[in-house]
Amino acid sequence: MSPLDIDVLEARRVYKSLGAIQSQMLRPSIYQAWERSHLQGANPYALQAEKLSTLDTERLIEQKRDLIQVSTPYIRMLSQAAGTDRHAVMLGDQHAIVLDVVGDKQTVQGPEPFPGPGSLLSEAVAGANGIGTPLAATDYVEIVSHEHFIDGFHPFTCQGIPLRNDKQEIIGVLSISLRRADARQRLKEILLCASRGIEAELLIAILEKDVRRVLQSNPNEYQPLEELRQDIIQVNQAARLKLEVISRMVAVNRLDYAMQLLQQAEQSIQIFRRRAAIWRNLASFEMGMRQPVILTDCISDLVDLLVTEAAIRQVEIVTEWDEPITVIADSRSLLRQLLRYFLQAFDQAGKSGIVKVIASKTSSLDLVQVNFTAISCLHISQSETTSQIFYLPLK
Repeated sequence: MSPLDIDVLEARRVYKSLGAIQSQMLRPSIYQAWERSHLQGANPYALQAEKLSTLDTERLIEQKRDLIQVSTPYIRMLSQAAGTDRHAVMLGDQHAIVLDVVGDKQTVQGPEPFPGPGSLLSEAVAGANGIGTPLAATDYVEIVSHEHFIDGFHPFTCQGIPLRNDKQEIIGVLSISLRRADARQRLKEILLCASRGIEAELLIAILEKDVRRVLQSNPNEYQPLEELRQDIIQVNQAARLKLEVISRMVAVNRLDYAMQLLQQAEQSIQIFRRRAAIWRNLASFEMGMRQPVILTDCISDLVDLLVTEAAIRQVEIVTEWDEPITVIADSRSLLRQLLRYFLQAFDQAGKSGIVKVIASKTSSLDLVQVNFTAISCLHISQSETTSQIFYLPLK
C-alpha cells in the first residue's frame, strides 16, 4: 500500500468520525470533489449508485441515441485497449446519468453491482467518481481507489473526461474504470484521444446538416463543397482507424509503436478539427462582426482545405505575399468570398492549369489587393491568363 493510499484511508477515517475533510491528506482535485460531495449530501457509506426507473432509462437512451451511436466505436476501442484487465468503459450524459457500459463480463455482469444504464452518478448522489467529477470539474479527472467518496467504488481506479459540442458546451462524459491501478497510465492517452474523436464525429453530423442545407439552396455554386466534405470525413475515418489499431496494440503491450500511432492519430484529429472549423464557417449562412482578420491565414487555410479538389482537377495552387496581412472583415463572409474566387479560378485554369493568389498592400496604404490569376495551359507553347481582383480595407 502506497503512502498516498494510507493518507486517503486516514482522511476517510477522519471524515467518517468527525465530518471534517483533511485537505493535506488529499490531492487538491480530490479534496474539492469531496467537499462538493459533502455539501450536496452524498452518502459515503453507499455501496452502489441509485438508478432511474426502467421506463425513464429507456426514454433517456432514446433521447441520447445520436451520442450513443457516435460513441460506440470509441467505447469499444477503449475496452479493447484494456484487454484482459478487469474494466468498464462508461458513457454518461451531461447530468452524469449512465447511458452505456462496456467491459469484461465479470465486471459488468458479475455478482458485484456495477453502475449500468440509468445509474445516477452526479457528485450529489454518488460523490466523487469517474462520471460525476469530470462534469463538476469540467476537465479530465482521475480518481484512484479510496479517493472515491462512496465505499462501493473503492475497488476501481477511474478516469473521465467531459465531451463537448461545437459550441464547447458539455454534452456528456466518457470514463473508464479499472481494477488494476497500474494499468491506468497506458489508457489515459487513448481516453483523451477517443473523446476528441467522439467530438469530431458529432461535429461531422452538424456539418453534414449544414452542407445539405447549403447545397439544396444553391447547388450550382456550392457543388464542389460536397467533395470537401468527403475529404474531411476521410481524414476523420483515418484517425479512427489508427485509434482502432492502437487499442489492439495497447492490449498486447506493444506500447512504443502504439504511442507513435497515437501521435499520428492525434495529429489527424487536430487537422480534422481545424478543417472542420473552417468548413463550418463556409457552410453557415450566419453573419459575423467586422473585425481584424489575418487575410493571409484565411487564404492558407483554404489552400489546405482545397488540396483534394485541386488534385482532382489537376490544378496547381501558388500563393504569394511578403508578410502576414491583417484586414477588417467578417471572417465568414471573407472565407466564402475567397472560396468563390478559388472555384472560379479553378474553372478558368482547367486541367493542368495554375491558380496564383497574390495578396499585396496598395500604394494608398489603406487597402489590400487580392489578385486571383488563372493560367490555362492550352498546349505546350501557349497559355491563357485570366485575373480577378478585389480589395479589402487594411487594419
